[in-house]
Amino acid sequence: MKTTRLAGMGLAVGTVLALCTIASPAQATEEGWDRAAGCADARAEVSSISGWVSPNACTFIKRQITFGKVTTPDRVGAYVDIWSKDATLWEPAKASAPLLQGEEAIRRSISGTLSLIPDFRFRGTRVAVNGPAVMFEARNEATVKGHEVAYDAVYRVQLTDGGKVVQGRRYYDRHTLFRPLAPELPDLFAGVADGGTPDQVRRPVLGPDELVARAKAWNNEDAQALVARLTGAPLSAPGLNGGTLRTTQGKLAYLNRFFAQVSDVRLEPGQAVKVNGATYLEWHGTLLPKGQTDAISFGIVERVDDTGGVSNGWTLTFDQLPLVADEAEIAELYGRLR
Repeated sequence: MKTTRLAGMGLAVGTVLALCTIASPAQATEEGWDRAAGCADARAEVSSISGWVSPNACTFIKRQITFGKVTTPDRVGAYVDIWSKDATLWEPAKASAPLLQGEEAIRRSISGTLSLIPDFRFRGTRVAVNGPAVMFEARNEATVKGHEVAYDAVYRVQLTDGGKVVQGRRYYDRHTLFRPLAPELPDLFAGVADGGTPDQVRRPVLGPDELVARAKAWNNEDAQALVARLTGAPLSAPGLNGGTLRTTQGKLAYLNRFFAQVSDVRLEPGQAVKVNGATYLEWHGTLLPKGQTDAISFGIVERVDDTGGVSNGWTLTFDQLPLVADEAEIAELYGRLR
């Protein structure tokens, strides 16, 4: 195990957010917002919206839905309209310049993406809101050189006045996107499978006050601690091709495979959002992939469903592509899209 690094890291990915205060139902009522009724006209467009939905959050959700549905040249404008003029967008999995700053940089980024994947589209699934913090889950779809691909994403944002995004981070697995173009890409989690009888005991859900201990487990590469805390929760994660791992053996095998591919893990707590049905924990920072010489920006979002939640499971969202391909190889993959 490795020494934990939690403070004084000076990450170049922007200011580390203080952990958000979770609004209780009583707080929401006192502040005049009906948690169940907020943003009613957007609820038909997504699978669920949970938490305290302020007018600003509702405005963001509707703008995000609009961008996902627009198919005309106005798409770039619809995307830029989501952001404040001085917003930052953090791009995981880069060795240099992981932070986009300002409206024009964000405009160039989305313009480049849509020029490579013009039919990119997404549908909002689960949305969790806590005041200015939103976890927007989506199902992304695109046609890549004649191949239909689909992958899940989590868009983590902080909002300012008018529902504009002032800070955004996005988490999704580009390995799924590029695999049809590059079947030679290593499959990091090939062969990981369950063994024995599925876990039966369901541990209590995670609380925001457990973030420090959980950060220690990630940075110490302690798969045992990460898995033991969530005994009984089926694991969904990149590389499992839509399947889940239901045994301690399978979940340990998955995380041990991940940790065998990286070193010098330096992840800090980002945003914590707890709503009825789930707790979201964000980790962001850097790590060093095996065989590479430069650390990359990297992030993970964990979602832990409450007992009785939609799937009663444990979900990880991260990008496995930079763990099996360096920056030059990834640039070559983008070249194939052109």
